[in-house]
Amino acid sequence: MRTQLVTAVAAQSGRDRDVARAAASAAMCWHPISRADSAHLWLVAGRAWHRAGLHAEAVVAFDRPLLTGYVGYPPAELALVRAQFAESLNHLGRYRQAAWQFDEAARLIAGAPAQRSRHADLVWSAAVARECCGQESEALGGYLRAAGLWGEQNKIVPRARCLRAAAWLQLRGPQGRVRGPWWVTVVVLLAELDRLVAADPAAHLVEELKRTRAQFAQMCAQASAPREHSHAPK
Repeated sequence: MRTQLVTAVAAQSGRDRDVARAAASAAMCWHPISRADSAHLWLVAGRAWHRAGLHAEAVVAFDRPLLTGYVGYPPAELALVRAQFAESLNHLGRYRQAAWQFDEAARLIAGAPAQRSRHADLVWSAAVARECCGQESEALGGYLRAAGLWGEQNKIVPRARCLRAAAWLQLRGPQGRVRGPWWVTVVVLLAELDRLVAADPAAHLVEELKRTRAQFAQMCAQASAPREHSHAPK
């Protein structure tokens, strides 16, 4: 009956909080009877709280089934759940845990042809979370990997943004030391964008070229004054 209540409430729009509460209550009732049903209902609760913007509650609900391993979802669906879990963790400032969840989500759909764009986006999201928690070397690898994945799909805008993020991390190495050849990363990107704009001066390509040129100038200025630090633009 409690599960049927969840279904009935979920059929009504704008009642995510009620859905979450009903699902959490049903999950606790199912726990001694069926761990699989309990896990599913906790995930229903977590996703509803996530949609409602109640991220602390969402994290608690997601954590229960994903730690126990009773979730029998298909890989693509489980990847979506882990991504939502990661987004809620990001909202709480728990970036290290968010990065791990994004990585797990990406691993679940790696190699699936229908999920190529989603996979690249998850790798990118993991890199952003790792940068936020200070894991900059890991973030750099993630940005470069995501850029490669976007390039394989001819998705120029996200590729350019990942490469610029990578270049900033290469420039701002530990203790002021350059981490990698940031200028090579940007020069390669500029050449790629110049070639694309010459062939097709679409507005989004022209904008990425302008942004890359502007940020290259900022990087050059920062490189000439290594004791000054600034945050990377988007």
